Amino acid sequence: MNILVTGSSGRLGSCTVNHLRAYGHRVFGIDVIASDTTDKLIDIANKQVVEDVCNGFQAIIHTAALHGKHYDLAYPRDAFIDVNIKGTLNLLNACIKNRVKQFLYTSTTSIYGDAMVDDAKAVWVDELLPEQPRDIYDITKQTTEQLCKDFFYKEGLQTSVYRVGRFLPEDDNLKINHRLYRGLDERDGAEALRLALNTHFENFEIFNISSGSPFAPVDLVTLKHNPEAAILKYYPEAHAIYQHKNWVFPKSIDRVYICDKAKQRLGYEPKYTFEYLLHQT
Repeated sequence: MNILVTGSSGRLGSCTVNHLRAYGHRVFGIDVIASDTTDKLIDIANKQVVEDVCNGFQAIIHTAALHGKHYDLAYPRDAFIDVNIKGTLNLLNACIKNRVKQFLYTSTTSIYGDAMVDDAKAVWVDELLPEQPRDIYDITKQTTEQLCKDFFYKEGLQTSVYRVGRFLPEDDNLKINHRLYRGLDERDGAEALRLALNTHFENFEIFNISSGSPFAPVDLVTLKHNPEAAILKYYPEAHAIYQHKNWVFPKSIDRVYICDKAKQRLGYEPKYTFEYLLHQT
């Protein structure tokens, strides 16, 4: 399959390019930053350039965006709108003009926002949790998800959305803690996107993509107030391993990302999980 990947110099984008190429796909990467996984420097805010570059592809995987880190760096709202909303709209229109069949959009679990706040217990974050955006980043992601939905039903474009968990650079202790409930290895994210390329949707679909979690709804109160007990319930060996590595358990877990829908519909099975990291030598 001929596939265009936007944001191909980023953590998820570059991993996706390499992963798809390993499976025999012909992949072309675009970004505003040069890298060995980027074939052409393209600003997706440029409508005509986007229309031209999208010619000849069967699918587009859109990972390019201004992210939460750019919000922390005080990027203006205009920049988020230009890149995240107008840039995505340019790509969607280019799909129709060039008869691209599939458009996979990477969104963010951050879109759930204030719905993930509960003083009494951790929040069970599946796709049914309402979106409650907190800032311009979340707002633009929510808007572009709706653009994808509009193109699915009104233009017949096979759009779908993948709300990815956290995959920032972190020390080993923070990384393994996050893999319990909100983290994602970009290699698992790339595999989820590969699986989605092979799926035809009868309706517009949104998927959480994370490392999964061992926890159940019955654990939510314990996770909020005594997460070590909840962790040792499923992984009693973790106590000795954490002690040996001088790691500390999280003081509180406020949410649990659920990716069961992706497992059921896409055949997604995250590999680089808490358990994988725990038993690494």
